[in-house]
Amino acid sequence: MTEDSPVILITGVPGVGKTTVSETLARELCGAHIELSKLALEENLVEEKDTERDTAVIDQEAMKRRLTALIAANDHPLIIDGHYASDLVDPKTADYVFVLRRSPWTLKVVLESRGYGREKVRENVEAELLGVVLEDALSSQEHGKICEVDTTERETGDVVREILDVLKGRKEQGFGEIDWMIKPEVEGLLRGL
Repeated sequence: MTEDSPVILITGVPGVGKTTVSETLARELCGAHIELSKLALEENLVEEKDTERDTAVIDQEAMKRRLTALIAANDHPLIIDGHYASDLVDPKTADYVFVLRRSPWTLKVVLESRGYGREKVRENVEAELLGVVLEDALSSQEHGKICEVDTTERETGDVVREILDVLKGRKEQGFGEIDWMIKPEVEGLLRGL
């Protein structure tokens, strides 16, 4: 891996904009984009179907091996997107970990518009509210590589520009500034779940 071919993880709960941001970032960097959910299905890296959650359960060890091979063969910037990306990529391999966040009350609307069931909406909204994906990243990746980005009410281009500013050293990366629990909208949100 060189400075010209970083491995960039884009993670967050469903509905925060991971794939759209990742695709745009890959174009901006003339890099490659791997969407983990798509890769799992295309290359049969799935152990089973979780019908209760309406999702596929990936074979983590097989996915780790496949990602290691893809990363080793890559000589361009590589953007890997998925809510479990930080758990699958070796912390020595990842150069940056961007945790995309969206206000839970906005996220609820996004997930409902996608047709998610009530339980799946509640589970993901609660995960965002509590910062579960950030905690996962902090437990599996080097803290100095992690950066939270709030995507609430922002255009994709604006989010990508912020990420590019971090990559080019024009903006400090960091985490811990987003706390949805102190916002007044939380009370109404919790009643509606």
